[in-house]
Amino acid sequence: MKRESRKGRRYAATLLAACAAALGIWTAHDIPKVSAAGTGPEFEGWVQDDAFLITEEEEQKLEQECERMLGEHHAGVYIVTTEDFGGWDIKEWQRQIFDEYNLGADCGESGIMLAVSMAERDWGIVSFGTAQEAFTTYGRERMGELILDDLSEGEFFDAFSRYISLADDYFTANEEGNPYTEEHRYGEGWRIPVIIVVSFVLSLAVSLTIVLSWKRSMNTRVRQEGAMAYLKEGSFRLYQQTDRFLYHRVSRTKIQKESSSSGSSSGMHSDHSGTSGKF
Repeated sequence: MKRESRKGRRYAATLLAACAAALGIWTAHDIPKVSAAGTGPEFEGWVQDDAFLITEEEEQKLEQECERMLGEHHAGVYIVTTEDFGGWDIKEWQRQIFDEYNLGADCGESGIMLAVSMAERDWGIVSFGTAQEAFTTYGRERMGELILDDLSEGEFFDAFSRYISLADDYFTANEEGNPYTEEHRYGEGWRIPVIIVVSFVLSLAVSLTIVLSWKRSMNTRVRQEGAMAYLKEGSFRLYQQTDRFLYHRVSRTKIQKESSSSGSSSGMHSDHSGTSGKF
């Protein structure tokens, strides 16, 4: 089976690496291993589950969804799991994998990758090429928040499925010219404030209607047009009338000029940009 053969290749490669190190063939490098398991297995398809977190059937379902994403958005959506990525920065480790296996070759070097390492329970999301426009810093952080619970609870298939579904939404929003950012947030309960405002307005309207109804029923007097109608005849006499100007006041308010600034988002046009965390 694919999983057994892949596991066998991993053990064999590990043994070979140990022997080579003993013979002095290999030397230490400041570059992380560029494979999911750190031992050089072939990257097959879009999902590389070297930590064996999902079943083979689940992996096939994810592969089909990633293939659909390639057809719809012309971008790669990748998932990589490993027991240990060697203690390096997980985002740099993902970049090494992306470059080593030339993962974006069939989609203009554009893609998004989710990596999970079980050694210290790390996760990382890195976007490459033009996919960075769809996966802004806010977008990646929000995606991490939305899959974090499933990762923490060991529901890895659910977490990976949610990740692909979110990637679909992100790509679609960007293609429509409105990527998810701090100003355009993804699914953060925008309906709740609307419901609160609508409820307040309706309650105010009902209360005002009731109060006005009560007021009408209590008003038994007929409104008069002028104040003189409320005076008792002969009770008020005006002997002198003058207009006197007492003082004046002048207020001055400084009008602030609007200032504008422009700039580019960090990493938007760089090779890659990523976000990582613990689960």
